Amino acid sequence: MSAAPGARCGVTLVELLVAVVLAGVVAAALCRVLQANQRFYRSQSEVLDVHQGVRAVAYVLATELRGLDARDGDLVSAGRDSVTIRAQRGFAVVCAPPDQVDGSVIVADGLTFGTRAVDPARDRALLFVDGGADSADAWLDFAVVAVSPGARCEDGSPGTSLRLSVAVGALARVAAGAPVRTYQRTTYRLYTDEDGLAWLGERHLVGGAWSAISPVAGPLRPGDGLALVLRDSSGAVTGEPPAAASVDLAIRGLSTVPIALPGRRATGQRYPDSLSVRVALRNN
Repeated sequence: MSAAPGARCGVTLVELLVAVVLAGVVAAALCRVLQANQRFYRSQSEVLDVHQGVRAVAYVLATELRGLDARDGDLVSAGRDSVTIRAQRGFAVVCAPPDQVDGSVIVADGLTFGTRAVDPARDRALLFVDGGADSADAWLDFAVVAVSPGARCEDGSPGTSLRLSVAVGALARVAAGAPVRTYQRTTYRLYTDEDGLAWLGERHLVGGAWSAISPVAGPLRPGDGLALVLRDSSGAVTGEPPAAASVDLAIRGLSTVPIALPGRRATGQRYPDSLSVRVALRNN
């Protein structure tokens, strides 16, 4: 139908107010949904950080502890929330008779493995000695004085020379083919930073002095985020590191900020998580 002459199309004031009110209600509902989604995803991110932090602490400590031989002194000391170890950093094989005067050994480059190159300021070397039928096998512990690449093995293959701090003749029982392990004195412990957050931290013995502690993984619960218990071969708790056959780890994580998750009895609190691990030591 055609409009009457002179009539204008439009809405009344009441219709306009109703439309504005309905749009406001819809917009407010959408804002609440968006805010709820933001809080949920932020909370999920915090939960994921806690889960990953706890498992990262377990992985780092289990990897370091599993290769230790407590009877040979690899487990230097252990406390309630700290442990000092001879952390293995490399493996090599002697490929030529040692220089008895210079105190150096040549290791084959093709049989050298590790997390990094040998650093005289950080590393020491353990050389295996076959005692034969007359004496027991042993690992000789020496400081690394210098590292010189470009050496040659007995068969002409490329090698690296490690000059050790040893007395003349100390390498007399070391033969070609003997394994070499390099290690660094390292301490792992629970510590709290300047923001009040707790982490698994590490520090190393470098040049005869301990480095500043740095975070490795976390966040953890302050005070009791990490607990270690040494056990002997019978499973009994022991306070003597050389007698340890396994180490129990209790790791407790805590989110850095309060979060709110659907279904939790208490909202607006920091999210906790925990993990218990038993690590068997080498030659236990």
